[in-house]
Amino acid sequence: MRKGFIDRILDFMGFGEVQEEESEDESEVLYDQRLLETERAATQPRRGRGRGVVALPQPPKAKLVVTEPRAFDDIPGILDHLKKRRPVIISVSELDRDLARRVLDFAGGAAYALDGSMQKVGDGIFLFTPSNFEIGLDLPSKGEVAATSSTIFEGR
Repeated sequence: MRKGFIDRILDFMGFGEVQEEESEDESEVLYDQRLLETERAATQPRRGRGRGVVALPQPPKAKLVVTEPRAFDDIPGILDHLKKRRPVIISVSELDRDLARRVLDFAGGAAYALDGSMQKVGDGIFLFTPSNFEIGLDLPSKGEVAATSSTIFEGR
């Protein structure tokens, strides 16, 4: 419908049709309600089956290298694993005493230079670890082992 001159003046002064203003207010209210609903949906966690599985970051798998060198020339290749931050177990039980000492001195020096550590694990078996590994030994002393083994066999 076309508005007349008087209707336009009344609209200008604020005395115009009330129905149009109400329809605008209703659309604003509807818009505000939709906005509130989307904000609530964004802040509330979804429940039920719609939730996806989130993968947790895993540290890289550690590789333990076990070696038994036959000659002194084998040691630099073995210690390359230590340089790559992998722990190395070296068994010198089959080597003669002088060669075993040279191997352990060389490997111990390499571990020290790399801020690693060296630990005797058994007779002629040594563990060399880089700086990103920590050796935690929780072995009973020899007296505790003897007491434990005697109590195990007393029941027979």
